[in-house]
Amino acid sequence: MLRSYILPLMGYFLLGAVNANEIQPKLLLTGQLISSKSQKFSVPQAGNSWRYQIQWMIDEGKVAKVGDNVVIFDKTQIDSQVEQLKANLLRFKAQEQSQTVQLKKTILQVKFELKEKQLNLEKAQLDASIPVDYISAKDYADNQFNLMKAKNDLTQAEEKLESELAKQTSTLKQLRIDNEKAQLELDNTLTSLKKLTIAAEIEGPVSYGRNMWQDKKIAVGDTLQVGRNVANIYALNNLKVTAWVNEVDVDKLQVDQDVLVYLDTDLSQQLDARVTNISSQANKKNAWGNSRWFEVSVEFANQPNIELSPGMSVLVSALPKQMEL
Repeated sequence: MLRSYILPLMGYFLLGAVNANEIQPKLLLTGQLISSKSQKFSVPQAGNSWRYQIQWMIDEGKVAKVGDNVVIFDKTQIDSQVEQLKANLLRFKAQEQSQTVQLKKTILQVKFELKEKQLNLEKAQLDASIPVDYISAKDYADNQFNLMKAKNDLTQAEEKLESELAKQTSTLKQLRIDNEKAQLELDNTLTSLKKLTIAAEIEGPVSYGRNMWQDKKIAVGDTLQVGRNVANIYALNNLKVTAWVNEVDVDKLQVDQDVLVYLDTDLSQQLDARVTNISSQANKKNAWGNSRWFEVSVEFANQPNIELSPGMSVLVSALPKQMEL
């Protein structure tokens, strides 16, 4: 069981750190190397679907460079939507062009009719201006009636032009709205399509996530819910240590305390470091029994000049704070 404990004299002999003048019990914490910079890859919120199948992933352990595709999800459904929306947009554009031509043609016809009514009124005004002394009473009455009718026809023609212009404005406005809506839907769907291909934003080795229900690593072909972690990239530089201290021993540590870090794979390697943070709340770790554990952040005094990678197990050795180094 991984836990923190007071390392006895024998433990120091195993670490090769025994000094005849420094035989004191030390606090030994288990931990692992993590990167201070990482990128998490999750199932994206794209379109209306709440689940997506993984179509392709970069090989686990491979170092991805910035811009490399890391995960690609199945795009079949959204591809189909894109084609449908493109067809809709083309239809709306064609409809806008057709109706624009028809509306302009109608306006020209109404304007022609208006001009005709204006000419009819001018003629009627000339006829009506002939005195009754020069024409018969019937002709004079007919001229006055024709003048009144020409004025009425002109008024109706003007109202018709006003109505057709308003109709043209309203129709073209609605067509533009339909076009903009179709374009927006297409743009949003294309954005969703792009979300299904996730590229690396930092350089580092790729680590697959785990399927918590089947206790196995995520793999190509898995169908996962939106938001589920699929993979991670951890930068190879600026590494630090995350360790855990038992609730019984947490008071023996303090922030800014100097500690030593040892690699599980090579206990002869000793790296100077210090505690930078101790979590304020303890959590249970089911695999570690019923005890509660505080997370401890440890940073190296200087970046190690040996080959390290995120995920490596380490031991953190510290003198309890009431003791002096």
